[in-house]
Amino acid sequence: MAANTGKKPSYKWTTEATRALIHFRATNEDSFRRSKQAPKKLWEQFIKEAGLLGKVEPQQAAKKWENLKTRYKELKNPKTGSGTDGGEETAATWQYYQDMHEVLGGRPSIDPPLLVASFTPDDPTTILLEIVDGPSNSTTTSAMVDGFSSSPTASTSASLMGLSSSMSPSSPPTSSPPKKKEKLNPIVEFLKAESEREQRRHEESEAKTEHFLRLFEQMVEKI
Repeated sequence: MAANTGKKPSYKWTTEATRALIHFRATNEDSFRRSKQAPKKLWEQFIKEAGLLGKVEPQQAAKKWENLKTRYKELKNPKTGSGTDGGEETAATWQYYQDMHEVLGGRPSIDPPLLVASFTPDDPTTILLEIVDGPSNSTTTSAMVDGFSSSPTASTSASLMGLSSSMSPSSPPTSSPPKKKEKLNPIVEFLKAESEREQRRHEESEAKTEHFLRLFEQMVEKI
């Protein structure tokens, strides 16, 4: 005859009881976090409401919840190389996955937020200046270089917008074709001059960059 150990047989959780536990835990999330003593009282409350008195102890309910969380995490982020050839359980086949996902799916600890870096690489000229002259001097010199490296597109667009305003339909129509032709010549000249200025700026910017690179090479040779 088998000896009586005095231990109660472990409760076999039914689908209804398991889903009731998930719902109760989700509904009382804030209360569970209130204090260290709160969980035990809350699990006792769940056991009474679910009609599990004498069948389940508070620590068993708490353990059941932890097991559900662990299983959800494993199925949500399966290990690399794991497969289902052997009939392993997956997120699609586990009956409580959707219930747990509704509770834990948006938690940072389960699904960390994606952080997108907003770092924009510094101008190489600025970096070189900080190495050669130090941060204080590089700020001033970088500003000078920036003056030579302004965007040709932005400058030309602004100039063309000004010309477009002066040539709006509200201007009085010209009386003869020769006058209209004369108005076009200054525009062509302006665009040509603007292009030459931008080319000079570009060349000056390249010359300065080459100068800083030479300084950097000299500094590296001395190290």
